[in-house]
Amino acid sequence: MRIKIVVLFLILASILFAGCVGYQEPDVPEATPTEIATETPTEVETPTEVETPTEVETPTEMATETEEATPTPEPKTWTIRLENFLSRPSEVEINKGDTVVWMNFNDPIRQFILVSKDGLWEDIAIGYRRTFTYTFEESGTYNYTVLGFEQRMSGSVIVK
Repeated sequence: MRIKIVVLFLILASILFAGCVGYQEPDVPEATPTEIATETPTEVETPTEVETPTEVETPTEMATETEEATPTPEPKTWTIRLENFLSRPSEVEINKGDTVVWMNFNDPIRQFILVSKDGLWEDIAIGYRRTFTYTFEESGTYNYTVLGFEQRMSGSVIVK
């Protein structure tokens, strides 16, 4: 029994001693501006011969109409939360190429069946904290609903 106490004491003493001795980083002298080496070029090379083009092509036809490029907005992602047995927001107005993500954050935890009234996707089950993503490529108004909660969990996506 005495040996166990002595061994335990030695282990605790070594842990205590190891905690008291800290690691010190070696002192590194800071460089002074005179010690920093700077490199200056001693000689600059200059080209001796420069090639000049002998013939320059000129366009024969000029465009008469200027085409104005309308900038296409970057595709965005919109989120519709299925929460507290509501669909928020219930109406979203987006551009072609934008993506809509339906997220299930309902409390109490349950699975919802998302239905496209326009047949864009097959009925999809969205579990708790899961998502369903759809990218809208055509203009129009598209309606969706959640089975069993049609009155409170319906909405539309308006694509411009």
